[in-house]
Amino acid sequence: MIVSICNEKGGSGKSTLATNIAINQSLSKNELPLLMDTDPQKSIATFLNIRNEENKPKVFDFTYKYGENLKEFLQNYNGNKDIIIDTGGRDSREMRIAIALSDMIIIPTIPSQFDVSVLDKMVNVIKMAKEQNEKLIAYIVINRASTNPFLYKKIESLKSFIEEIEQDYIKLAETIIYERERYKVATQLGLGVVEIKDGNKAESEIKNLCLELFNTNK
Repeated sequence: MIVSICNEKGGSGKSTLATNIAINQSLSKNELPLLMDTDPQKSIATFLNIRNEENKPKVFDFTYKYGENLKEFLQNYNGNKDIIIDTGGRDSREMRIAIALSDMIIIPTIPSQFDVSVLDKMVNVIKMAKEQNEKLIAYIVINRASTNPFLYKKIESLKSFIEEIEQDYIKLAETIIYERERYKVATQLGLGVVEIKDGNKAESEIKNLCLELFNTNK
């Protein structure tokens, strides 16, 4: 399966989500996925450097691809391992290629007006890609949501907006990923939150999200 994590807007938490999903899938399936970075910022490479310095075990293969290299690689994909692609925070050629050749798109979206405006554009991109890629399915994931109960209305407002634009192949994920310090701490240690086995809420969120997305689409 090829899974791309995309959003035109920067700061939506794509790299953190991609890394944690890859690590969870690696541990749950006991096989190494390929985590692919197309973002010039190379955030995942930075994460890997930290992980290697901490002598942590390998949990995914990694590569950096862009342009024709990305297109050729995905077109020759033989299905022997899951590929998780982290795209940059802009409407780039790499994002369009990834969407065109993926089985699943994950769109992390922060409950804010700026992100809602971009989300509408992303949905249109998915609709265009669906015309050529019939297998494509997209999940909108509410990401980096505030844990402040007084801001819960923002989450409900985003949910209502997404429900209005849902299609049979564009769905709102039930699992919400909240803005938690645990994600930052884990990244600083070169770990995924599921590797810190202390029953933390971030660990449960990632596990539940992966169960929801991947078990539904076997």
